[in-house]
Amino acid sequence: MLLDGKTVFVTGGTGGIGLPLVSLLRARGANVIVYSRATQGNLMENVDTTCKALREDTPDILINLAGINDFNHAENQDYDALVTLNLLVPMRLSQAVLPTMRKRGYGQIVNIGSMVGLIPLPHMTGYAAAKSGLKGFSDSLRRELHGTGVTINHIAPRAVQTSMNSGKARLLNSRTGTTEDTPLSVARRIARAIEYDETDVRIGWPERLFALINTVMPTMVDKGLRKNTVIGEDILQPDQPHVPPLIIARKRDSTPRSHNA
Repeated sequence: MLLDGKTVFVTGGTGGIGLPLVSLLRARGANVIVYSRATQGNLMENVDTTCKALREDTPDILINLAGINDFNHAENQDYDALVTLNLLVPMRLSQAVLPTMRKRGYGQIVNIGSMVGLIPLPHMTGYAAAKSGLKGFSDSLRRELHGTGVTINHIAPRAVQTSMNSGKARLLNSRTGTTEDTPLSVARRIARAIEYDETDVRIGWPERLFALINTVMPTMVDKGLRKNTVIGEDILQPDQPHVPPLIIARKRDSTPRSHNA
């Protein structure tokens, strides 16, 4: 799909991946409208008014990028927030644009998932559940829309060097040797997937392999992730010292990395 002249609505367009993605789309000639929390408020609280605006002025392309994660024990996570922003908001926004897209006979909905939705990691239960749900929603909706001219893309990054992977989450990635991609490299892959209308994109190796193994032999992945569980428990201890970001950054300079987005 040529992006020149297309109208694109993006959530999460002011964040780590969003900023370079918006720039790339605009450089390709797209008219990009970004939902900004700074000026428009909390998207979870404003989803009704946002849906109304999308129904009244439906874009050619909807990109559901906004999300949050939480590296914590299951009982301490805010499941309402995690499931709402990562799953229910994309579903609601998709509902808002679908009537006009169906009527036009074209349109594109791009859901940014996560490899964590395909390889659920310990201590990320809420995020994993929501992103797994987004993958299922994308697959189901794509099959429903066959023959309508409306397409669905699901893109699953691995760990990315953004604020979502800061603090204890970054410490976990460092100690487990998890590869973290740069926001720009992920944004470029997303832009390409949108242009070529790629159905299902999974970013990172060996994560793509592990996702397949998890589908057919989940107990094998259970064993492989036991180290992550032990390290995670250690990091989540109340007396765990804070590791300065600069030290982690220096470690990253010499080691490639991977996603929890």
